[in-house]
Amino acid sequence: MKNIERNKPYDPEVLDKLHRLQIEMLKDLAEICRKYDLQYFAVFGTALGAVRHKGFIPWDDDIDVGMMRDDYEIFIRVVEKEMGDKYQMLTPEIDDRYACNVTKFQRKGTKFISHLSEKLECEQCIFIDIFPFDCVAPTNRKAKKQQLVTLFLDRLLYLCGTAYPIIPYTGIKHRIAANICWCVHYATKILKISPRKVYRLFEKESTRYNYLKTEMVTTFGEAISLKYRIQANKMLPVKEIPFENVTIKVLNNNIEHLEKTYGNYMKMPPVEQRVNHAPYIIDFGDN
Repeated sequence: MKNIERNKPYDPEVLDKLHRLQIEMLKDLAEICRKYDLQYFAVFGTALGAVRHKGFIPWDDDIDVGMMRDDYEIFIRVVEKEMGDKYQMLTPEIDDRYACNVTKFQRKGTKFISHLSEKLECEQCIFIDIFPFDCVAPTNRKAKKQQLVTLFLDRLLYLCGTAYPIIPYTGIKHRIAANICWCVHYATKILKISPRKVYRLFEKESTRYNYLKTEMVTTFGEAISLKYRIQANKMLPVKEIPFENVTIKVLNNNIEHLEKTYGNYMKMPPVEQRVNHAPYIIDFGDN
């Protein structure tokens, strides 16, 4: 497998153009939310950038927003009706060739293809990542099980799309893990396990406890999903803070979200940890 340079710097003009287009996309996303009385909020790197840099993290190349599940479900249904000339949604449910649990709000007529997703045959455009937030199980035992099941399904979903994921090991551990990933990938092909099938199981487990309206919520699919779970009644109402030349909505308890996710979030990471999506094809179309 090739060595993927996830901290390779962008050409400054290209990154600036990408950021300007993503700001425009965020404005359109916010307009759809306003029309349907939906709530979005910046999360992860975008929420961090808003606080630490008053805009994008300098090496970041996407925008991350969260929505509560009910708002998320409405949003993905109305995008085509409201702005289908400019945008399309991407999930494995919408396109069975897409093997990732992260929902993408994509700008039509553009391209954004990285070495992380080069094997996927779906249309890949410049995007905003959208993370639905769901209820965490009401007991620790059930929450840990929910975490393990969603994490397993997330990894299986990814391996439906590639036999060569990023493996954070070296030496014999890397070879063993690489061989396992290769075997799992081709097993999904032989057994006809599609991304859509795995994604439906992932969604079922993620939303399993939503009917209970439990106290804690998170977005599933990460090894630390339980680490950054937060109290639902502290999230809203959202606040607006500066982001580049606009304002962006963040959680009412945004600082708690950042502390749980990053620890000392104001500390700059070393250069080797300043990762991005490493695109090798980026096309702005007519934008």
